[in-house]
Amino acid sequence: MKSVFLAVGSMILTICFYLFWWQSPLLSQLDYKSYDLLTHTFPSYHTPGSTVVVEIDDKSLKAFGQWPWPRMITAELVNSIADANPSAVALDIVFSEKDRSSPVTLRTFYRDFFDINISLEGLPKELDDNDRILSEAITRTKTVLPVFSDISVQGKECVLPSTVIQKDEIPTEQFQNIGNVVCSLPMYQQRAKGIGHIHAVADSDGTLRRLSLLMRHNNTLIPTLGIAAVTSIEPTIRIYPLSALMGDMELTVAGSRFALDQHSNALLEFYPFEQYERVSAYDLLTHTYDPKRLQGKFVFVGATAFGLDTWHTISDGSVRPGVFTHATVVENLINGDLKVQPSFYRPLNIVSSFVIALVMLILMIRKRYLSVLFFSIMVVSVAMLITYLAWQQHIYLSLGYLIIPLLSYLFILSLLMFVIDYRDKKRFIDEIQRTSEQKSRLKSALDRSENEIEYQKAMLFQQSKLAAMGEMIDNIAHQWRQPLNMLSVIVQDTQYAYGSGKVDKNYIDTMTSESMEQIVFMSQTIEDFRNFIKPDQKNASFDLNQPVAESLELLAGMFESQRIIIDVQYCDNPLDIFGSASEFKQVMINLLHNARDALIENQSPNPTITLRVFGDDTYGAITLQDNGGGIHPDVIERIFEPYFTTKEEGKGSGIGLYMSYAIIRTKMGGSIGVENVDNGTMFTLTLPLWRDFEEKDSKKF
Repeated sequence: MKSVFLAVGSMILTICFYLFWWQSPLLSQLDYKSYDLLTHTFPSYHTPGSTVVVEIDDKSLKAFGQWPWPRMITAELVNSIADANPSAVALDIVFSEKDRSSPVTLRTFYRDFFDINISLEGLPKELDDNDRILSEAITRTKTVLPVFSDISVQGKECVLPSTVIQKDEIPTEQFQNIGNVVCSLPMYQQRAKGIGHIHAVADSDGTLRRLSLLMRHNNTLIPTLGIAAVTSIEPTIRIYPLSALMGDMELTVAGSRFALDQHSNALLEFYPFEQYERVSAYDLLTHTYDPKRLQGKFVFVGATAFGLDTWHTISDGSVRPGVFTHATVVENLINGDLKVQPSFYRPLNIVSSFVIALVMLILMIRKRYLSVLFFSIMVVSVAMLITYLAWQQHIYLSLGYLIIPLLSYLFILSLLMFVIDYRDKKRFIDEIQRTSEQKSRLKSALDRSENEIEYQKAMLFQQSKLAAMGEMIDNIAHQWRQPLNMLSVIVQDTQYAYGSGKVDKNYIDTMTSESMEQIVFMSQTIEDFRNFIKPDQKNASFDLNQPVAESLELLAGMFESQRIIIDVQYCDNPLDIFGSASEFKQVMINLLHNARDALIENQSPNPTITLRVFGDDTYGAITLQDNGGGIHPDVIERIFEPYFTTKEEGKGSGIGLYMSYAIIRTKMGGSIGVENVDNGTMFTLTLPLWRDFEEKDSKKF
């Protein structure tokens, strides 16, 4: 019964999970990214060579004034293009009102508003009306004009396109309706070879990927501007129903056939921007551009100066003016690069993803984890292979609707199975623990033995410290000798000054200051001694330079009394070590005592102890070298053994170097070595830095 509830509950949760994905706009946006990935991975090998974009750019505006230009200039531009005998000219410019700069319009304006009759004597009659000049230029070549829908303006009747559209009945068609159509003046449209809409709507993520090639206005289908440019040569468009696996409809234009979805959308293949043939309107009007390059091309004229036209973001992140979108339609049509995203595959893929998820769920419940892994890899691989094969046929299968919900479901399912598996293992471990009380008792006894060993080690370390206390007291005596002599001189001088009448406020202040200076020095000596002999402190990070300096300060008096030269060089950068600073200081004092004893015993003529502190990004190191004659080669390998000493009986216990070795190797994770060099002995201590110590410590767990 429990397994039945688990199966039913898992089924309900899986259904809810996939209903969430189906309703979420995030899925379509992630599917867009899948399409972008395919586009960038398998780009078209074609280049745009059938179109030329004539740009009304910043250079043209600077030369001929702000937009819109007088239509006489636009007419001259169209005439320059017509002279080159292009295949067709598509103007991405709407001439919805009369040109206010025409001489005939200016005369009417001044007469109606200012009651002034003006005349432009000497102006030829054929230059009297700019609109007529432009309309005559339009008749010189196959020209296509744009229309668009704008709900903010009052629409008007437009001359129907000359395009002949033959359409069969398509049950799934959902052509977008456009109303309030804005178009050019009738005098332009009547002389044009066709019209095309210039609507381009980005996907929900703000990226333009698809374009509706046909839109409905009343009972008329209007092609997009690029299709209209092609049909100006062959004015017939045929629309057929198509298998749902291939798309919702098939469009035939100028001998090219390609599939569309139910909204008549086609996926565009944008080419690298630098591959498009572009020319500034200024260069055409000033005849600095070879017009022969326009021969036989589809020429698109549009504004590319920022702020004059709609700009679109494409999948590579670049932003392009709208006129390039319509030029891309023609290039895709001629190169066969138009693609379709059939509506059928979105529900099919998410249903398939749901079924595959149920199979994975069953395998997970049966704990066949390797089967789930191999099955997932197989599904993803097969899906990507089929998607690639369909891509070669210019079909995008909406891969994201299959892969994205499935991978997210697999991730959540894996987490859930991990939690369940963890719970089962925890129960199993608890059962083992309840049946192993005897083993626990033995372990406790072993732990007590280990604690006793640790306690004995601690006592041994403390004994080592106590053994050094006698020498430390001698050090304090050396440290106090000078300040005591100084205090004695101050007292005697005070008595003499009082007898001679020299005691005044300045004298008392000076005497007090000098006395307190000596007393503070003696107090600090006692404090240093207390810090050395008090119990071990907790481990913490410390700079390797610090305990070296403090150890030398404690033993300074002893070295001065024996006339031993200390040559020390600290590291310029801090070397952070982890451990007990007090214990490390004990190691340094042990090594310094041994060096002193060797120098005294061998009566070195110039007794010197050389200390060097250095390191890199991983380790810090100290070398301590003396010129006390070195250690006999037969025993140098044994000096770190407990209770082994090279000193006379009664002068050494053999504990100091053993404890130093234990502290450096066991407690601080470092190394300590010894060798004979230059008529002396050199000890080398190497310790991991605090950062490196953390990394090594974490790997243990």
